[in-house]
Amino acid sequence: MNGRVFNILAIVIVLGLFSVASCQAKGRGLFEKKEKAKDVNSTAAAATTSEANQPEAVVPSKARILFDSNAHDFGKIPPDVVNECKFNFKNVGEDILKIDRLQGTCKCTVPDLSKKDYAPGESGVITVQFHSPKFNGPTSQHVFVFSNDAQTPKAELEIKAFVELAVQPSPENTTLSLVDPNAGADPITIMSNDGERFAVTNIESTGKVVSFKFDPNNISDKHVLKPIINTTYLRNNLNGAITFTTNHPKCKEVRVQWSCLKEFEASPSVIIIRNAAAGDIQQRSIYLTSNYNQPIVIESVASDKGVVKVTNQVQTENRFQFDVEIAPPAQHGQLRVFSDTLRIKIKGKDELAIPCRIFYKIGK
Repeated sequence: MNGRVFNILAIVIVLGLFSVASCQAKGRGLFEKKEKAKDVNSTAAAATTSEANQPEAVVPSKARILFDSNAHDFGKIPPDVVNECKFNFKNVGEDILKIDRLQGTCKCTVPDLSKKDYAPGESGVITVQFHSPKFNGPTSQHVFVFSNDAQTPKAELEIKAFVELAVQPSPENTTLSLVDPNAGADPITIMSNDGERFAVTNIESTGKVVSFKFDPNNISDKHVLKPIINTTYLRNNLNGAITFTTNHPKCKEVRVQWSCLKEFEASPSVIIIRNAAAGDIQQRSIYLTSNYNQPIVIESVASDKGVVKVTNQVQTENRFQFDVEIAPPAQHGQLRVFSDTLRIKIKGKDELAIPCRIFYKIGK
């Protein structure tokens, strides 16, 4: 009896263990399916988020600006007057043309536009006011049109003219001399181009270099004026202009330009040493030339700080060659630039100063 009971109990225990194992296996299967479903959903959500974060592709505008002409020539015009011209255009594209801004190359050119947006096929006009310069000769200015036209985002317009003075000076340019006061002292003629009689009421020159004896009450269609050159003032004003003021109704003033060569000229005029290191000697040659073919007599050559030293001099008829050595001194702290000046004293003439700039290597 006891043996039968034992067998029944053993069978019940085995069946119970099998049932528990089966339930655990099913539970694991359900759990794995849920995890897999969760992974799939997470992947899909991540892909959707990634796509949403991608920037949208920018489609180029199909607006197109087309001008009837990109240039306007006023031809001959008087000085110091405001002239107006118009540039007609059309949007020949498929999108709305948006003009952002207009830009002139100088204050004498002022562009204007009534509105900024133009539908496909719509036309518009840019009005430009051009203030002509006061002096004779050809002139040109530009206007830039900035828009959303992808092909021509910066369209260029040109305004041209020839300024013709009612009163004309002759010559318009002259060359003066530091050694010959008569050079450039030929008479200057101020003449009416339209037959109108006028008076020269005032004359001014840069630095008071040029002066004239004239009668401001003299009325004529032609004035011949003899210049008087002050070579002392000329040394400080090698380039300048003479301004003649008139009472002509169509021309208030005219100008004559002058230029003048230096008496002596050094080349190079400045010595530049780059990526220098202390004690690393650099060699250069400096050429001193007389622009007026004068004899050159050197009294002395020296540098302010002794860094630039002349090692050799070669003289020709109107030219000197100086061979120099530059020894960069030790760099002080973070200072990257050292300056010295080579001074050449010519007998009976002004001293020539040739700056020397030494730029040290970075980090040295």
